[in-house]
Amino acid sequence: MKWLNNERGNAAIFMLWLLGIVAIIFVLTINIVKVYIVKEHSSLSAEQAALAGTAVLIENTAQAIENYERNPNYLLIREIHELAEGKSYSEQIEDKKNQYLSSGSDESTAYIKAVNEVLTQERLIENGFLKQELRRELSETKAGAEALVRSAVMNVINSNHARTEDTEISFSLDKWRVEVESTVRFESVSDNKYISRFIEDIPQKGYGPTLAYMENVYASGMNFPELPEEESE
Repeated sequence: MKWLNNERGNAAIFMLWLLGIVAIIFVLTINIVKVYIVKEHSSLSAEQAALAGTAVLIENTAQAIENYERNPNYLLIREIHELAEGKSYSEQIEDKKNQYLSSGSDESTAYIKAVNEVLTQERLIENGFLKQELRRELSETKAGAEALVRSAVMNVINSNHARTEDTEISFSLDKWRVEVESTVRFESVSDNKYISRFIEDIPQKGYGPTLAYMENVYASGMNFPELPEEESE
């Protein structure tokens, strides 16, 4: 009977030890899964922030084209360009956008591709008035473009609970896109005994689509042809 009692005691100790090992493995597994989740969260936050920043530049591009086409001071020069090309810039962009939409592109991607095709270097050098409007809305410098998108980027970073203090925004003059680097804080799960609690900020980068036409906006030199005078009666 004494021997049976010892066996039961040893079995109980073994079970406690086994449960402890299982608990440690469970906590480690949770932390590994949590790392991947936080990493994906960080990546998604940076990607969404870069897209939000890109959206600001696209909205300002559309506004600049609208300003140009509504400004009565540019009426005669617009008529000259439209006569040569058959359509206004906004109409050309709309046509190109619809072509991309019909081939399966989403709305924003189709618009960006269309603008990249229509706002060529040749057109913007030839038409300094349009380029001037684009520069007013988009800024003439890399630093200006970065400042322009900052508010939209930070709003997304905040809403995703990423760390604003670790967020860096840049406009690449190589890729011609908005780039965002940020972090999300990882806090480990601890058993308060064998596994210590630790905190780490996980960095990830997000990239917006290429805005190739921005290179033409930034390019130096603008041609301001003389506006033709209206014939007097």
